[in-house]
Amino acid sequence: MKILTIYKNSQVFKIALTIAIVVVCYIASMFYSQMEKLDSTVELIANSNETQIELEKLLSIISIYETSLRSFIITKEDSYIENRFLSRGKIEESIKKLKELTANNALRNKDIEQLEKIIDYRFKLFRQTYIIAKSKNSGPIDLNAKLLESSKVTEEMKSFVTEIIFSESRKTKFQNDNHQFELQDSLITAFLLVILSLLILLLSFQKMNVDIDELKKANDALNLLNESYNAAEKTAGFGHWMVNIETKKYTFSDNLFRLMGVEPKAFEPNIENSIPYIHPDDLEYVTKVHQDSLINHQSTSMIFRFLTPSGDVKYIMGVGSFTTNGKGDLIKIGVNYDITNQYKKTLELEENNKELKYINTELEAFNNIVSHDLQEPLRKIQMFISRLEEKELDLISRQGKEYFSKVRVAANRMQTLLIDLVNYSRTIKGDKVFVTTDLNVVLGEILQDLSSNIEEKKAEIQIGKLPTITAIPFQIKQLFINLISNSLKYSKEDSAPEISVTSKNITDKEVREYKISNKEDYYKIVVTDNGIGFKQEYAEKIFLLFKRLETDSKYSGTGLGLAICSRIVDNHNGFIQVKGKPNVGAKFYIFIPKTDVI
Repeated sequence: MKILTIYKNSQVFKIALTIAIVVVCYIASMFYSQMEKLDSTVELIANSNETQIELEKLLSIISIYETSLRSFIITKEDSYIENRFLSRGKIEESIKKLKELTANNALRNKDIEQLEKIIDYRFKLFRQTYIIAKSKNSGPIDLNAKLLESSKVTEEMKSFVTEIIFSESRKTKFQNDNHQFELQDSLITAFLLVILSLLILLLSFQKMNVDIDELKKANDALNLLNESYNAAEKTAGFGHWMVNIETKKYTFSDNLFRLMGVEPKAFEPNIENSIPYIHPDDLEYVTKVHQDSLINHQSTSMIFRFLTPSGDVKYIMGVGSFTTNGKGDLIKIGVNYDITNQYKKTLELEENNKELKYINTELEAFNNIVSHDLQEPLRKIQMFISRLEEKELDLISRQGKEYFSKVRVAANRMQTLLIDLVNYSRTIKGDKVFVTTDLNVVLGEILQDLSSNIEEKKAEIQIGKLPTITAIPFQIKQLFINLISNSLKYSKEDSAPEISVTSKNITDKEVREYKISNKEDYYKIVVTDNGIGFKQEYAEKIFLLFKRLETDSKYSGTGLGLAICSRIVDNHNGFIQVKGKPNVGAKFYIFIPKTDVI
């Protein structure tokens, strides 16, 4: 009765109503504040997830580029690298998006800038490796060195990205925990509002629906991330696994099962069930290293083989390291890479290297024979020819003198041929020490060396402004000596030779015609003359060994000079083209890379 009396008291009711209104307003304000925090938390989670997705996408794109480049190195098919390194659109989009996602995080934004620098350097290595691989006669040592450097940079980039992803995962876990805590508070507040006001109930119910939708979107994004990661594993040829040291529970990714040659979830993940798929010769080593690491908690790295049910052998590189999960349990996370193709190619390269060493040994022996054993008797022949010419020529009959003249010409031709053979072998076997070389200085020296021939032919030679390149000095000098000497030799009798050496810009037509990936990567040097020229149909044969065009017999030659030029340009990872027209002249186009040759 006393309670009912108090309830009926209007003053008490007003006070109670006022208190109720104040409480409702207070709770409503609390509810609103909590909803704002929830929105902020969900946005942070979504931002972190998007950051991880973009980072995974970057790794996937780089892996695809590496696979394409290695496929090109193996097959020499241009289709593998078509438009790969001309445009970085997808990577630039990812970098731009990452910068937008981390705009409010100065530390993470700095990490993205550092990652961008690493990617820039990786693309520089792509381009250098591509240039070396494209060269017909580039040495495998150079290519291996560049591939090794590229692999190291890629591993550093992967480690850097993995650290960022791991940091983002921890941040996501932290924000997720906050999200759950704030969500529970919101539910309690909503329950109180249900008791005090139907309107607040409706508003709270609507807000809860919105929160559920946002949470579903976040879960969908996480599922998409998992699917993307699984797809990336399948594409890149690796799988991951994890073991909880406390619970002894293993987790295998779908692609790890595929690497073993079985379908995903084909057996319960653990070391015992994996034993049948490890090559018998590697089983003891693998199990010992793994078990020791579980005891010592040390990271592991090893190469072993999987033996699939179909009998295929796969070479695997496995790495593992330790960390702790959200519960504080120690876990080991490992990644297994399928390196079968790389391993087989490495063996093939080693065999090729052995064969090349054998060929180089034979070539060096041949060079010694040409340089010494063959030239020594030839010099004696020329010496006796000179003595006969000085002392006995008058005693020889007219026909004998003709024979003697032919012998002398043949001996001189043989000496020229031997010299050209030595020069050609030097371009193959000689030390390839690249230094900064000013072509203007080189051409000045050449004009001095050829001054007597130039004066004899009354030739006019124009030298334009030439670039400074990275080159093998004696080879690059031999290149221009041969080209200018060739122009002097094959000049027309009725007009003085006109020769020019100039530097030109590469045209768009030449980019398409010669399949140049980026015209900014090359210098173009043009050597032009007004000599007898040749038919354009012979352009591809002109650089072949001992290949002389059908010219007047008075134009002598060994067929080695332009072959030496082609070899020298190849040694510089460039290429040479020629265009000619009978009785008009010839133009030689030399394309030399601007980047340093290593």
